[in-house]
Amino acid sequence: MRRGRRWLVAGGVILALLLAGLTLGASQPWTANHFGYALAGRDGLPTYVFFYGRRYHSPQVCAGAGWRQADMASQNIARCYTQADLTQFKAWPLQSVGTMFTLFGAPHDLLRPVGNAGLPAPIIIADGQDCYVVYPLEGGP
Repeated sequence: MRRGRRWLVAGGVILALLLAGLTLGASQPWTANHFGYALAGRDGLPTYVFFYGRRYHSPQVCAGAGWRQADMASQNIARCYTQADLTQFKAWPLQSVGTMFTLFGAPHDLLRPVGNAGLPAPIIIADGQDCYVVYPLEGGP
């Protein structure tokens, strides 16, 4: 009987360590950027978003990767656009077309401009009060 309990405890410890390792790995900026999901909190949006089999890229965000944030600041890349900016670019109003998974947080709405005149529409994600991150389509139509 004791031998069975030892195996059960050892199995539980191994399972707990495996889950802790997976959670730690999933919460890293590299993993979120690579697989296209958000991390909780401000600056948690990934560099890539996948939508209907297509990849969208934004140099404005990087799921909290410190090296990328310093690079953006040195190049004066705006982190996000306002509603006034999007209106000026004829990318307003927006409609919801889906959601993006957020690790340990609420999902983010994937938005698109209404009536985009036949051009490949970008994915836009709201990230705070009047802060919109734009993800243009990568590759060709």
